[in-house]
Amino acid sequence: MIRPSFFISGAPRCGTTALYQYLSEHPRIFMSEVKETNYFATDFPHVQKVVYRTVQDYHRLFENAKPEHQAAGEASPFYLFSQVAFEKMRAYDPQAKVILSLRNPVDFVQSYHQLNLSLLREDEPNLAKAWALSASRSRGENIPPSARQPELILYPQLGQWSRHLQKLYAIFPPQQVKVYLYEDLAANTRAVYEDLLQFIGVPSDGRTNFAQINAGFGVKSPLLARLFHPPQFLYKPLMKMAGLLGAGFMKNAFRLYDRLERLNTARTPRASLSPALRAEMEEHFRPDVEQLQNILGRDLSHWFHRAV
Repeated sequence: MIRPSFFISGAPRCGTTALYQYLSEHPRIFMSEVKETNYFATDFPHVQKVVYRTVQDYHRLFENAKPEHQAAGEASPFYLFSQVAFEKMRAYDPQAKVILSLRNPVDFVQSYHQLNLSLLREDEPNLAKAWALSASRSRGENIPPSARQPELILYPQLGQWSRHLQKLYAIFPPQQVKVYLYEDLAANTRAVYEDLLQFIGVPSDGRTNFAQINAGFGVKSPLLARLFHPPQFLYKPLMKMAGLLGAGFMKNAFRLYDRLERLNTARTPRASLSPALRAEMEEHFRPDVEQLQNILGRDLSHWFHRAV
């Protein structure tokens, strides 16, 4: 059986779903049958879609790979925020390749907050208030009932890309890491795709058409969203019961779950930020972006002072 050798590891709302989709359609690449496995993020157990008792449970997500597949991978954007995922990934495969896609952190927070609202992992619709709640939430207060991991709604911390990258580079050598910017993916998807194939080590399939994937995120039916995302006091025992049925059952259940959730997804326009909130968020992220510029060797000053 082919083992995964590359990992799209973050960040959410930065193009990772598009990369997963494009690579899954390449004839020589096999992507895990469940997106966002979060296998290595053992500090985030409540976002893992399979109860992993052994590594064989993880390998079940790749068991349908064929001999013609030259590489296998998965996409779990929360790996970037985990404190243990990259160490466990390196132990699993010292030669593993890590792929990141990042964007303007202010835009990330705005989009990610909208996603969390749609998935009921956030119960504060006002972004300024949700941003301000970070301090109390870090103490375990004001946690939404359906938030699976409170650490994943601490918006001021999540968008500090340089801090997360420094953690990654302390574990993996730079030649095994590829960082893209969302703006480059949007401006020239084919160039990013071809570069990614070269990084993974598979031949080009000559693809020229790239449909837009996972743009604005909303839900068609709030009732279905509540069924898909129950509060934690229901979700945890349900997952425990499902885990008793084995990794194969959970894999198939989540494949169906992902399909139904996509059917309940609607593209929604992104609301504008108030000038005051944008200025506050930009000032918060500015020191980190300056560090990110040094890491990437790229001018990112255009991420600030934009017209609203």
